[in-house]
Amino acid sequence: MAKATKTIRQALQYPPQAAHSFAEHQALYNRVVAFYFEVIQAHEGILSLKSKEALTALEKLTHATEKNPHPILPLSDIAPDIPAMFRRAAINAALGSARAFFSSLKQWRARKEKHEAKPCKKGKKKQPFRERPPVPPRTWNKSASFYAGLWKERSQHSIMLRVWTGSCWSWLKIGALSRDIPEGYAMGSPQLVRKGDRWWLHTPIEKTFEAPAKSGEQLTTAQTRLCAVDLNLDKHLAVCSVQTVDGTILATSFIGNGTAVSGCRKKLLGRIAHNRSQTGIIAEGEQDNADLWAKIRHVDEQIAHQVSARIVQFAIEQQASILVFEHLGNLRPEKGTYSRRGNRKRAYWMRRAHLQVREVQGVECRWSHHVPRQSAQYEPGMPSLSRARHSLQ
Repeated sequence: MAKATKTIRQALQYPPQAAHSFAEHQALYNRVVAFYFEVIQAHEGILSLKSKEALTALEKLTHATEKNPHPILPLSDIAPDIPAMFRRAAINAALGSARAFFSSLKQWRARKEKHEAKPCKKGKKKQPFRERPPVPPRTWNKSASFYAGLWKERSQHSIMLRVWTGSCWSWLKIGALSRDIPEGYAMGSPQLVRKGDRWWLHTPIEKTFEAPAKSGEQLTTAQTRLCAVDLNLDKHLAVCSVQTVDGTILATSFIGNGTAVSGCRKKLLGRIAHNRSQTGIIAEGEQDNADLWAKIRHVDEQIAHQVSARIVQFAIEQQASILVFEHLGNLRPEKGTYSRRGNRKRAYWMRRAHLQVREVQGVECRWSHHVPRQSAQYEPGMPSLSRARHSLQ
């Protein structure tokens, strides 16, 4: 079985004083997450445990109970009377960040050892290893999760959240612009997310379905169809070609007017560059040209969603069961003006944004870490191939 996950984003309607409570709640959440991250750093062996076992171990170290009245590192020194589900949400967030950090650190150490073990060429001085090691987060800005017990009475137009107001824990009834949960999906724990000066509620939903066969197994059948996708920076944003296993092209689709999108983005970047040249000063800690940057971001996100949806819809129409994407390497922007270089970079970022898991017309897409080579036998490590593959059911 496989799982398809997506997120329902709801704009919240609340009185001005609730915004202060949301900010205090998120600040407390991040303090607790930072506390548990430091505990994990001091007891690194916890990361070798499974998630539930690690959570239990961290609670024994920090939470006072009748059987454990004097924990080694009491959480009460940071914040007293923390609800159990709030504490566990913070622990899981800290565990995720710690696993990511120590995994990156392990990879960095391996690269350093490999560099130091590499023999030096004759007559040449060995170059020192200059890559800097990863460092723990200096600041924390995670969105607070609301586990069961921290929310209730959810309806299409409202929800009650238990938040820290800065002085006490209170239940707040918040209005929400909602949408129905699709049939067959299970709802996860909502998150309170800050976007600019507004607060949103993000709720993950999950659906279990029968996983399609692996690509290698599908390619043994002559009836299998592949949809190869070439992503571009301008002109046509995506070119899709449906092929049979032996490489016969059955249909082709050209998607998106990349020239218009690129021109719109370059115009906005040019206005930003002009505004900066007029002032000559950028305020510290403040985003300049916020409206123009927001417009660029929204255009890129909208086009990315539209193009990725059309790719999946074309594959469905042509009965393709595998989507093959090219391997995307690093981009080195060409020389030119600020708007030209910035336009090229953002076009490349949007190109990557097309590769996102979608659920369209009841068809689930899932990622894999390898794809077969088109009209040839697959060999691991082929640089010309993408490592991302959608299997369509």
